[in-house]
This record gives sequence, C-alpha cells and structure tokens, in this order.
Amino acid sequence: MNLKSIDYFLITVEEMNFTRAACCLYISQHALSRPISRLAEEYGIRLLERRPALRLTPEGDETSFSGSRILDAASKFGS
Repeated sequence: MNLKSIDYFLITVEEMNFTRAACCLYISQHALSRPISRLAEEYGIRLLERRPALRLTPEGDETSFSGSRILDAASKFGS
C-alpha cells in the first residue's frame, strides 16, 4: 500500500467517474486505474463495481473510510 494509491482511489470515489478523476489528477485513465487495481489486488478485494454504473463495494466503502483516516494521519505527521 502506498499513499498515492489511496489518494487516487479516494479521488475516484469522490468523483465516482474514472475520466473525471483522471482529469482532476492530470493523468490518463490507465495511470489512474493501475494503482487502484494494485491496491485491490494487494488486499484481495474488489473496491469498485463498474457495471452498470461505478459504485463502491462494501469493501471499497470500508477502504474509503480507512484510507481517508490514513491520509489525514499522514498529513498531520508530515508524510
């Protein structure tokens, strides 16, 4: 797990759209999808359902909550 992957995931959750999230980050959709996929693979979970529309899985919801707390803590400690 790295903070960049968590950040990318949280921005995608906020936008609920890969295209808009990639635009917010000034990166390609592929550059956004890959770290999110690696994050899911690392924990052996599905974070997002893509069909019929993008939505969080229950595990994705928990990861979003925990990820927000991790990034908040990291910013407090200057990481």
